[in-house]
Amino acid sequence: MNRTTALIIIIILAIIIALFYFFFYFSQHDLGGWRFNFSLSKVKTNDYQSFGPKLAFKYPDIFEIDSDPQKKYGDNYVVGIKLKTDSRTGCDIRKGGPMLDYSKSIDELTENAISQIRDKAKDFQLIEKEKINIAGRDGFKTSFSFLDPIGARVRLDQIFTQNEGINYMIICGAGEYQFDFFRKDFNILYDSLTF
Repeated sequence: MNRTTALIIIIILAIIIALFYFFFYFSQHDLGGWRFNFSLSKVKTNDYQSFGPKLAFKYPDIFEIDSDPQKKYGDNYVVGIKLKTDSRTGCDIRKGGPMLDYSKSIDELTENAISQIRDKAKDFQLIEKEKINIAGRDGFKTSFSFLDPIGARVRLDQIFTQNEGINYMIICGAGEYQFDFFRKDFNILYDSLTF
């Protein structure tokens, strides 16, 4: 094999690897509002905006706003989105939650964030823990799963942040098998959130 043939093979392999990486990345993230699952489709989103407290975000139109007009979720509930066909899949934004010092270690933050849930939940499994930046502010994210009262596994993301002295907790979840399908939808909310 001469140098030219070897160089052509290396270039072809590099292009194949780049294409695999591109399709893997594109399957995990929306790019410019376009989503690649098994087909390429434009993601339609709606906007939510509130002034008390000041809050805005985008959400895919397969969800609807749940403002809890009957106040069944308590006084700390701000707003949520729920899947139009299944109210158990979606996100809540709440005031309150634990007061976290984001300068502490990830393990200390994790303990403060999940200790109450871990102690009460059946078959609790921590999946992810990381410091993040959300809406331009320091934050902390945990992902975990547990068994609900009927024995189905539920997966949740919890994000904690603060704005103007108020602690916020963003909780997004679905059944464990559905969670990966809706992860990109939840990321639209996380990435567009502003206070």
